[in-house]
Amino acid sequence: MTVTSFATKDTDNLFSCFPILLSGFILFRTEKTEKPQPVPHQRQGSQPSMQGEIDQLLVLSSAVNAMALEVVSTSPLPKKLPAAQAKRLRYADDLTFVDLYEKSDNSLKEQIRFTKLSDWLDDLRHRKVSAAWLVRQPREQTDTDTTNTDGYHPPEHMQMAFAGGTKSWSLITSGPGFTEEWKTDWQLNGKGKHDPNKHAPDKHNRGQEKQEPPVWQVRYGCIRKTDRETPRPAVNLAQETVRLEKILQEIAILAGRLGYDNWPAVFAKALDALVGKPGTSLHPNLRPPYYAAYPKEAHRLLAAAYNGWVFGGMGSWNDVVFSTLEDQATYDRLTPELYQAICHAIVGISCSFRKQ
Repeated sequence: MTVTSFATKDTDNLFSCFPILLSGFILFRTEKTEKPQPVPHQRQGSQPSMQGEIDQLLVLSSAVNAMALEVVSTSPLPKKLPAAQAKRLRYADDLTFVDLYEKSDNSLKEQIRFTKLSDWLDDLRHRKVSAAWLVRQPREQTDTDTTNTDGYHPPEHMQMAFAGGTKSWSLITSGPGFTEEWKTDWQLNGKGKHDPNKHAPDKHNRGQEKQEPPVWQVRYGCIRKTDRETPRPAVNLAQETVRLEKILQEIAILAGRLGYDNWPAVFAKALDALVGKPGTSLHPNLRPPYYAAYPKEAHRLLAAAYNGWVFGGMGSWNDVVFSTLEDQATYDRLTPELYQAICHAIVGISCSFRKQ
């Protein structure tokens, strides 16, 4: 499970216009697929990775904040997303933005607002959006959507390998007279699905064939809105850094007792990134747009979060089993704590745009 850069069909004018509330939300989902679909991740060779849905949320949040900055800036910002970030959406159809309403029978009515990312951003520009950020509300353990037939509810970090694992995340956009909360929903649209009858030859190895990657339909549903502007929350990045450093140190020690794989090196690199050691900065293709608008502390924290993101499917840290009950119990305790610390860090980073 690795964030694979996504890019929309509508990236040429992506930055010609750019752009979120707290607690309480209506469940946003479309028709379910028969079985969970693995969600893309972003990886550059040996570079770190991040869950694709979270990565896209951070890209949009950063883009909106840059647009908000343009409203008061004397020098206009570029009118399109830089190429490195535009590629982040290449395995997605252009994003769709809808309003969701609860009907009298408790079902949801969906009304399409925009079918292009640029139109959504243009609307926010005209409404003088002032800020965007991410919020996260962990879902209750009784959530039936992620409970299997045996009644087992997998913890959120175990759901990160599949589309829909980020239901606790929201994007907030706010400006004069409005605050809106957006939730994302990813579904495979059938284009590029793995089809044994449609192989594309690999130009580097004629003896092998590769399949086209899946194309995703990504919808953002506005689940809550008010007629008041909401200021972006104040954050303490130093506090988030200390929290992440502590858990990384503990889990690195635990990984050293595993006896196989390179997990100690993975966590060591995340710790090195946290203190800004040479060679640990985030790869340019993984940085959010207008990366320079974030403080240096956010740069280090983001690099540590991406380097420390180990939550996926088979072969990930989620798949690790220790040989002793004591180590396994420690693993079961520390792994959710690491996930929570990284999530707190990402939310904090989203709130630190242009923070001096």
